Amino acid sequence: MIKLTVSTILVIISFLLVVLFIFFMYLLVQRQRESYFEKVRDRYLQNYSQFWYDYLFNNALFSIVLVPRGSAQVEAIEKIFSSYLKNIRNEQVELKIKQFSNQYLKAFYEKDLSSKRWSIRMNALYRIADLQIDELLTKCQEFEKNNITDEEHFQLLKIYSLFQPDLFMEKIKNSNVNYAESEYRRLFILLDDNVFIRFFHDFNSLSAKMQFAVIDTAAVKRNMEYLDELKKLLHHDTPEINIRALKGLYEIGIIDEMDSFVSFVTSEMWEARLMVAKIFKHVPLTYTYSYLEQLLQDENWWVRSQAAKTIVEDGHGIAKLQQFIESSNDQYAIEMAQEIAARKEGK
Repeated sequence: MIKLTVSTILVIISFLLVVLFIFFMYLLVQRQRESYFEKVRDRYLQNYSQFWYDYLFNNALFSIVLVPRGSAQVEAIEKIFSSYLKNIRNEQVELKIKQFSNQYLKAFYEKDLSSKRWSIRMNALYRIADLQIDELLTKCQEFEKNNITDEEHFQLLKIYSLFQPDLFMEKIKNSNVNYAESEYRRLFILLDDNVFIRFFHDFNSLSAKMQFAVIDTAAVKRNMEYLDELKKLLHHDTPEINIRALKGLYEIGIIDEMDSFVSFVTSEMWEARLMVAKIFKHVPLTYTYSYLEQLLQDENWWVRSQAAKTIVEDGHGIAKLQQFIESSNDQYAIEMAQEIAARKEGK
């Protein structure tokens, strides 16, 4: 058993008190620094927010007093710029912000990219993209050579997509990082249409997640030129691609011909039959009723329900369902038609 003398215990206590004192002083200094930082930032916001508004929106002359001196004032400018960029779409304002950022903020973010702290590096990457600091593109490419995280790599891809689409296409196809569909969609939605459509031209070389993200993004973009590309995918060998393409065409909501969809009425995949029943909402009932009548008698409850809902949306839909109820021998289909018709009439 170890015996401690009184003097030894006093030494240990003294040492711990010194450590606690140093730690307390460190926290005090850090808090003072944070307080000073916040005061400088808030003072800048208070003194110059109106100057920024006049310069950006009222074409006032640029004043050198707006140029930041230190990181606190840079953060104040970030707040001002972020507020405008998120809430207002104005090309002239965006151009002024881009020009200012490339001239006066570039050095701050270039320095931050070399920081040992991940949060500071990530903030710099976010700001480079948001503020369109394209003069740091070369620096970003050099930064990529470091041992970076997946999150940093993702943000670099976003920067490339904004500043140099050809480089973005090269990087994302050869990337060793396998992102989620949602992350790919976040990247693709930023692309100009003439760049994004290139993914369709090289569709089969993409990973499954990228393929799904391309289809879903096309649906969100709702561009007419994607109609033909999505219709081509209806003949793809992968069933999930067929279903996604059908869903994308439904979301776009423009059906210019029927032939591409008729075969899916008898598809072995109930999801495909369901999507066709939805797609027929965008086509006059005169052309689709015979197919919807067939889907109304489908073995799958969801397909029957959707077929009835599509029929009833037409001006003559309730009459068509009543006619079906009187002539059909399919009890399940009759009950579905009665339920949907009653629900529609009850509105």
